[in-house]
Amino acid sequence: MFQMIDTDNSGHITFDELKAGLKRVGANLKESEIYDLMQAADVDDSGTIDYGEFVAATLHMSKIEKENHLFVAFSYFDKDGSGYITADELQHACEEFGIDVPFEELIQDVDQDNDGRIDYNEFVAMMQGPTNVGAKKNLKTSFSLKLRGALKH
Repeated sequence: MFQMIDTDNSGHITFDELKAGLKRVGANLKESEIYDLMQAADVDDSGTIDYGEFVAATLHMSKIEKENHLFVAFSYFDKDGSGYITADELQHACEEFGIDVPFEELIQDVDQDNDGRIDYNEFVAMMQGPTNVGAKKNLKTSFSLKLRGALKH
């Protein structure tokens, strides 16, 4: 992608190259948004984006996209918008997705502050992978893998 945008093969992407490249891939951004993107990616303030800056910006955008997907998934479970997933909300979502897990045990395992519900940080920790050793680790892993599979459909 870098080479496709760097049309003069200079090893640096100029503002005009970025603007043209984004247009070629169907991005519909205002000039001010492209400028902001350029400013954010141009870490060394050279006025261009080199390959390293391009890779760093791409990785950063990938991380933001993953975080957005996690937030959408959390919001799906948090039906009442309270900022917490309750046992009832988790049970309803598991039934809807056809995920068969003992949700009471899952909440106990994931609920780090023991308030009987899952907040966003606890949800992210669960979805990013197991952190504990033991039988409950298998429950969290099983649920997060099943949920990831269900969300892809």
